Amino acid sequence: MARPPKQEERSEEIMRAFEACVVRKGIASTKLTDIAQEAGLPRSLVRYFMGNRDDMVDRLIDRLLSRAETSLARIRDEHGAIALHALLDLYVDELFANELSNTVMGELWHLAESDAHVRERLKGVYGYAIDMLVAAMAREKIGTAKGRRDAAFVILSMILGQTSLADFGVEAPQRAMRKAATAVIGQLTRGTGQ
Repeated sequence: MARPPKQEERSEEIMRAFEACVVRKGIASTKLTDIAQEAGLPRSLVRYFMGNRDDMVDRLIDRLLSRAETSLARIRDEHGAIALHALLDLYVDELFANELSNTVMGELWHLAESDAHVRERLKGVYGYAIDMLVAAMAREKIGTAKGRRDAAFVILSMILGQTSLADFGVEAPQRAMRKAATAVIGQLTRGTGQ
């Protein structure tokens, strides 16, 4: 007789189904019944493992963060630090270039318009991305504290802008974004971004 799946495995199965529904139907149109059908499970079991819709949205954000942390772990050195060039490459080429994550984040943006909790969670996600850039610049002694924060904000804004434009089929080469980010940082090293 087969052993019942562990709670973590069941939760992962349900989250995959939720994410698939969000991509296919949008977050506003996805119901627990849709998720249950996608996962091949009874609705009551989905609710038992995942809680209500708000709980599932929180878990969806946590899932995105977990993926990002897995990617960040790959580029950390033996002391846990991340080189600025590696972080920029990761942001431009992977994290903000991932179609699945971008679709889910787009849906979360729409939800954040009417949900203060989701808005605060996303603010935290993007604040963390900025903090990572600031920390990498500080380790490499680039610019001042204010200059680093300003540069990180500009860089993240450019990357998010590129991501948004790609949704409309307006795409720039990834290297163009990396080059623009490097130019912003270059301003700090010349002292004009302070």
